[in-house]
Amino acid sequence: MIRDEPIPPRWAEGLLLLLLKPADRESISGDLLEEYRAARRPALGALRANAWYIKHVLSVLWPLIRPCAFAVAAHAILLALTVFRPGHHAPHPAGDTNHSALTLTLVGALWYGSLAPAPLVSLLDGLIYFLAGYRGTRRTRLARTGILTAAATSIVGFVVLFAAAAAVTPGLVAGTIGHPFIVIILAVYLSFPLGYGALLGAVAGVVAKWIVPRDRGFRLPHAEF
Repeated sequence: MIRDEPIPPRWAEGLLLLLLKPADRESISGDLLEEYRAARRPALGALRANAWYIKHVLSVLWPLIRPCAFAVAAHAILLALTVFRPGHHAPHPAGDTNHSALTLTLVGALWYGSLAPAPLVSLLDGLIYFLAGYRGTRRTRLARTGILTAAATSIVGFVVLFAAAAAVTPGLVAGTIGHPFIVIILAVYLSFPLGYGALLGAVAGVVAKWIVPRDRGFRLPHAEF
């Protein structure tokens, strides 16, 4: 009986294929898979070899989203410093810290994830998502890359927002611990920027494929493994 060859996480392999031009798939993904099987898996074991593979997949994604990720992260920090700044909202009675933190969390999530209630905030994020999608599609000539890069950028902004909010308002963490259901609420609210990112990434993908001539598409830099 021939033993099946080890394979990296399927989601990571699929993500890599989404980030590569069709002409680059065989060479880059093949080289990475070959080293994974021949060298990394025998030497590192399954867990560390998978981590090595995922790290290299993310190293392909990161250059595509880096400028937009920095922009949306900076805007998220600015938003945290204003919306979550102590004293920004009406004072709450003493001993009601958890309720205050819960309220701030929900308000921040709504402001950040919606295009309608706070257009001066979220429309800027939408523009960043669009640029991330445009850049991703322009590099690979694949509209689905635009969806992926825009969605990944939105996740970066969401994570940075609440990390910065937790630093600015320490009671936010205590409020989360005191109200475990807030984790579910945050997961739901994550779908707002993620959905906007995917939608605007798709629009950017169509625009990029229409504007950029097929023979002028940029190529991804060949990764060194």
